[in-house]
Amino acid sequence: MSEQEQIPEGYKQLAGVSPAEDDIGPFYYKKTDSGLQMGFIARQKNCNGLGTVHGGVLMCFADYAATMLALSGVRENCATISFTSDFMSGAKLGDWVEANGVVVKRTGSLTFLRGQLQVEGELVMSFQAVMRRLKKPS
Repeated sequence: MSEQEQIPEGYKQLAGVSPAEDDIGPFYYKKTDSGLQMGFIARQKNCNGLGTVHGGVLMCFADYAATMLALSGVRENCATISFTSDFMSGAKLGDWVEANGVVVKRTGSLTFLRGQLQVEGELVMSFQAVMRRLKKPS
């Protein structure tokens, strides 16, 4: 089965915006009535010596999700200024790791949000982030 056949229907890749995310991912997103859903397929390059997805990869994906959530519905850029996470379980090679979350509050300069990563409905990681709101260059 090809990788594209493994991506759930409706997901798109936002390629070329962040070379780091393109290299670690690719990561995918889709818009739903309830908000954004993000996901990626755990590949060999994402795994550690134990055969599970490296925690740093999960944190990178969660930061991608936090950025996508922070930018949803606004025309601006952002930068992560605070990020915390708690691991509940792991992900393994071939898993579809999915992220979702909510914006808790926006101020004039910051966006506060929280989210979670799951595999087949099982909680893998929870996260919270604070993003600096940045104007798009003219």
